[in-house]
Amino acid sequence: MKKIRWGIIATGAIASKFAQACRFECDRSGISELYAVASRDEVKSLNFANTWNIPVSYASYEELLADPEVDVVYIATPHSMHAPLSYSALQSGKGVLCEKPVSLHRDELEPVIALARQKKLFFMEAMWMKFNPSFQTALKWALSGKIGFLRYIRSDFCFSAQFNPVGRLFDPALGGGALLDVGIYPVTLAHMFSGGKKPSSISAIMRNGPTGVDIWNKAVLSWDSGVFADLSSSISIHGGAALRSALIVGEQGSILLPDFWMAQRAVLLNTEGLELAVAEAPFECNGYEYEIREVEHCLLGGKIESSVQTWSDSIMVMEILDQIRKVAAT
Repeated sequence: MKKIRWGIIATGAIASKFAQACRFECDRSGISELYAVASRDEVKSLNFANTWNIPVSYASYEELLADPEVDVVYIATPHSMHAPLSYSALQSGKGVLCEKPVSLHRDELEPVIALARQKKLFFMEAMWMKFNPSFQTALKWALSGKIGFLRYIRSDFCFSAQFNPVGRLFDPALGGGALLDVGIYPVTLAHMFSGGKKPSSISAIMRNGPTGVDIWNKAVLSWDSGVFADLSSSISIHGGAALRSALIVGEQGSILLPDFWMAQRAVLLNTEGLELAVAEAPFECNGYEYEIREVEHCLLGGKIESSVQTWSDSIMVMEILDQIRKVAAT
């Protein structure tokens, strides 16, 4: 059987984490092959290839996309390039796994999905959190009624980054800001646990930094079912574990996810806060291996869309992020 040949676009820290997991999966299952990497810097591309034992390196993204041996690309560039590169990759006949956020706005995402549908090519946002075993266990607990009727969701992702006006976190031209970079995780969690429906109301506030991007935000989402979510994210606040967790509260108990976006532990609590069950699931590699397996599963099965991270999921989350920014600006 022909192996699935991966091409990695960009060579930053996230690309390195993905390469590590992809190398792990190549050795574990033999389904995939880590085949090519591309950077706009020839030296960086070659060094990355040497580090991760990748046979082919390119000094431009266009060269990689033109390589007929590449089956699927992983896009790990700054946010502003996600949608344009996804579109170009699909035009080149490649499947796409694109880092989050998959676009800057909903309107930018819709043509990408339309092209994937038209060409019958695989496309998925790399929301790795959704594929992690502990996260999936927490979701099953909630959906199976372990905590009763859902009432409240609280999720925060706050950290303090060193200010760099031309860095990807702070440069508006690169799609910087807390909401797009880490706020997407609390929003995605709320979207999942609330049943994937559109919120009936959204209120939000933001604080912008010197470059104009948001460095802190808080949003409250509510649904007609009576559920509401209290979400925050920041790239300027030291919060420690207290501001990097998620709590899903029902009428009969709750679920705690420490470091929820990279959870290796889920805790089921009763109404008094006492532990009823703990699900421990240490990563086999670094957590990215699970989304890689989903891509392999979909490609081998002839699927162009994941049933875990659907196109409608990506569209709805982007719509919520758009609305949060709009409300906070008024």
